Amino acid sequence: MARQFLANPAAVEVPIEVVGSDLDGRQYVERTRTLSITRDGATILLANKLAPESELIIHNLRTNEEVVVRVVGHIREDIAGHVYGVTFLHAPDDLWRVPDLPPASLNSIVLECSRCHVVKLLSLTEIEMEVFQSKRALTRRCECGVACTIWKETTREVTVGKKESSPQPPAEIPEREERKHKRTAIKALVCIRCSGREELAECEDMSRGGFRFRSRKRYPAGTRIEAAVPFVPGSTNIFVPGEIAYHLELTELSHRHGVAYLITGSGPGYKDREPESK
Repeated sequence: MARQFLANPAAVEVPIEVVGSDLDGRQYVERTRTLSITRDGATILLANKLAPESELIIHNLRTNEEVVVRVVGHIREDIAGHVYGVTFLHAPDDLWRVPDLPPASLNSIVLECSRCHVVKLLSLTEIEMEVFQSKRALTRRCECGVACTIWKETTREVTVGKKESSPQPPAEIPEREERKHKRTAIKALVCIRCSGREELAECEDMSRGGFRFRSRKRYPAGTRIEAAVPFVPGSTNIFVPGEIAYHLELTELSHRHGVAYLITGSGPGYKDREPESK
């Protein structure tokens, strides 16, 4: 007999605006609604198709508050689009502002990686459990490789020393105190020109000395580029030289980069740049 788990998000519709990138890497802004909510996530209806473990920005249109979320996975097709489960990367005090919302709960389950067959005891959130119940599987990271793998329930014993909580996104490295310029969060297109090729990506924040962007491509640290940010298609855009200060892999198809502007000075090789912090 199949095991029964607690997965009862409150069926509440909240008008939201979603900012993200689809499976083809195209940016979009979509106004939609939640289908259900929890203290740490929601199920949402979208016209766009998303990749598991990708990140979105959800803007609550009622309260004008926003939060970054991780896509747990696809739950089902709906007549109006696709239903996805998302969970907060950093839990806000109360994004939904819905009274009497039940406290967050966890469900323990033993899952096995379909690639390396490691077995782990995980504590899943309500949203993660709803995604699991819809597919009888979860897509999550594993130590066996850089890509996400499929995890399924198993009766095998947990691998020694492999008890874990629910998967967490890659940790941000704290800002260094020696940063010279304050960063400002901004969501805009950036055009990256490298080795004669151009790519449109998503700028996350900017400062006088550089900016941070997310891309489907990986640019190794030290790579010289030219960038136009904000980039407006069809307009005259100014490209400035820069260098990749760091690279952080979020998923197989999502990479975060920090860029330091290169400014020609009085002598050869002169450059004024920010510390290479994430």
